[in-house]
Amino acid sequence: MTTNKMTNRIALNYAIENLPDAPAEVIEKLTAMIAALDKKNASPKKLTAQQERNAELREIILDFLRESSPTGFTCSDLIKTIPALHEDSNQHVSALMRALVESKAVEKYTDKRRTYFRMAEGE
Repeated sequence: MTTNKMTNRIALNYAIENLPDAPAEVIEKLTAMIAALDKKNASPKKLTAQQERNAELREIILDFLRESSPTGFTCSDLIKTIPALHEDSNQHVSALMRALVESKAVEKYTDKRRTYFRMAEGE
């Protein structure tokens, strides 16, 4: 048993390779299906409205942190200070900050059991 996930592309290639006596029409159809998969995967993916908004909010947060003191802010501080975040929940802002920390643009630290965020060194 294999550990790789069986994808449509793998199945189609397997069928083409292992059906040498298959009619030419079947091989053409399978090849066309692979071409359709290639075309589908080559097209750029459009972001959803929420993904676009999250990208904008991350940029707003980065701009704010660049212009701010290096002491850091909690998620609650960011919600209160940045007008674009006033309607967002603490969980949503926390998710945005997690993405910024993973991208190494922002660093996270804890002081007295509170989590703070500030611009990463060198940014």
